[in-house]
Amino acid sequence: MSKINLLPWRDELREARKKQFIFFSICAALVGAIFVVLAWVYFNQKLTDQIQANQIVVTSNQELDQKLKSLDGLQEKRKEIVDRMHLIQNLQSQRPIIVRLLDELPRVIPKNVYLTKFTRNGDSFTLEGRAESPNAVAELMRLMSASPWYRNVFMSSFLANDNKTAINTQSSVVPRDEDKYGTFVVTADLGEKANDINALTSIEQRGD
Repeated sequence: MSKINLLPWRDELREARKKQFIFFSICAALVGAIFVVLAWVYFNQKLTDQIQANQIVVTSNQELDQKLKSLDGLQEKRKEIVDRMHLIQNLQSQRPIIVRLLDELPRVIPKNVYLTKFTRNGDSFTLEGRAESPNAVAELMRLMSASPWYRNVFMSSFLANDNKTAINTQSSVVPRDEDKYGTFVVTADLGEKANDINALTSIEQRGD
């Protein structure tokens, strides 16, 4: 005898499929949520790492800035030291020239001429003094021009002394002849010998 199912099997099948759909939907939602959470954790960690890396870069840049400032200070100190060394070397190189110039002066100054001031400015210098006459200054210039230590000798001025020294009959002091001398100013430049010494000293300094 055949059996006939009179129960509403279609409704039960529909209900079973609905429950199955709901279950899969919930599982898919849970899986999607898990993926979202994992992605958020991953990218949040990446962001944190990037922030830390940026902070390290900023700190490194600050440290480099401090080191660069210290290097700038060291370079300035080095430049000052080098300038001082060059100044000392120049003074040392000029020392024999000054000695030679002062040693040469008595040989070129006539008897009727004496100096009151000797000024040097680089390779030029000025002689100020008193002379009996312009001819005496001319003799001084001739002797200086003949010396290898001087060149471009030029008399800037000569001022004769028109005020004769009065003789005081009540005084036993005899006026000096130098009191009647005129004043002069002579300029000159360093000669060939001085330039040769400068060149030789520069070569020696470069060799050291």
